Amino acid sequence: RDLSLEPCPSPRSALRSPRPSEMPPAQLSLSAVNALCQTYEGRDRLARFAQFGSRALMGLTVGRAGIGVVGTLHADARHLMTTISGARRTFRWGRELPILLGLPQAFELPDSLDCALDLAQKVTVLIFFTLDHIGWVRQLRQTRSGLMSGLSSIQLGLKFLTVSCSLAALLAARRLRRCLASDSAADAPALVLERKQCMFGLVRNGLMAVQAAHLSRWLETSDVLVGVLGMWTSFMDLVPVWPERKLAVQPSIVEKEVAGKLGGPRKRDVSVDSMGSTEGPESDAASN
Repeated sequence: RDLSLEPCPSPRSALRSPRPSEMPPAQLSLSAVNALCQTYEGRDRLARFAQFGSRALMGLTVGRAGIGVVGTLHADARHLMTTISGARRTFRWGRELPILLGLPQAFELPDSLDCALDLAQKVTVLIFFTLDHIGWVRQLRQTRSGLMSGLSSIQLGLKFLTVSCSLAALLAARRLRRCLASDSAADAPALVLERKQCMFGLVRNGLMAVQAAHLSRWLETSDVLVGVLGMWTSFMDLVPVWPERKLAVQPSIVEKEVAGKLGGPRKRDVSVDSMGSTEGPESDAASN
């Protein structure tokens, strides 16, 4: 069975809002999809959506495995899920470096408890990455012993990922509580945005913890439930990397006068390019 799960981001990126920029998202179009697919994050989230969709389909057809068309569909869903899982695990190498470089930032937090939780969250997700890489190497040996050895390493790593996601959700809940307790009228817009960020991190990391607990067989629920939650969190992760709409900036009065003297109006189009990837542990991994 597939044991792949995208690591949770560190609290700083996990608490960000779905779209921190004030620019509106681009409409669904072929050009927007193309811009999304040019980023690693976009391709990975689309692959993850298909991976967990296959898991949900596998769970729905598990009772009729090996029987007729439904049995074939079950086998195909399992094969697709496993193939995507291996591909995503291969390209996961190096994702731990931004988290490792961000460890000193944990000591900058003013609250000592937040500092300890942030540090523990990053350390546990680093352990997850390490065990995930070890499992990937062991599974290169296409033997039963090699596959089972790699499987045990991956499952152990997912247990650490469960802890990391839970800590990230706890940090988001603590930050949300402080935002709700604050009634500063001067910072009202900033507080509203921060509350959205905290809610986003709390929901996302909470759902990720449920998925990781099931995949590690620490607390099994249902393949259908985990598949649906995986597709939903993949969609949530797609929002920050979705291209922004190109806005045409109206020319100023001076520009209009200059354009009139030159013989006609000139338009200039200023666009914001959002094709960049929010790489990191998910810009912080863990991102759990």
